Amino acid sequence: MQIDYRKLAILLLPTFLRRPVLMAWLRAMVHPLQQLHDRHQAARTQRLYELHHTSQICYIKDALNNEFGITDYATGFEIEDIDAPGNWVWIYNEKDPEGNIIDNYNDAQHKLFDNPTLIYGISSIIIPTSTFYVIVPSSIERNETNDARIRSIVNKYRLASRTFEIITR
Repeated sequence: MQIDYRKLAILLLPTFLRRPVLMAWLRAMVHPLQQLHDRHQAARTQRLYELHHTSQICYIKDALNNEFGITDYATGFEIEDIDAPGNWVWIYNEKDPEGNIIDNYNDAQHKLFDNPTLIYGISSIIIPTSTFYVIVPSSIERNETNDARIRSIVNKYRLASRTFEIITR
């Protein structure tokens, strides 16, 4: 709630004391209180905005688009997850007359055996340098300043275990 302390001080003054000199003196006394209240209201609004945004992808994209003034979300920032589920390799042990056969199984195929063992794909064995990409729209110039702004926003809202990389398409 916005309070105008200058006006409130004048309204609380009795009418017979409302002289120009006294009103100016009251305004001067209330001015620091009004500035403090205005700063508190601005900080409260900013904090509520930050609390509304979480680590969900849609909120990170919204915060980036708001920071760079993008209103058309179809051409705005995109976030692409690197941990795609199609990178798994299934290996099954199945016996045949010659001995053990290891059958490479892709998740797209729907074979079911009795004793599946999950082996990670090569992309999962190599430690990834980042877990998601922040894709910058072509309308935003890539320079150190903009990259620093993007990094600060994403670092504020991302989960601590997730790392990211900024790319342009």
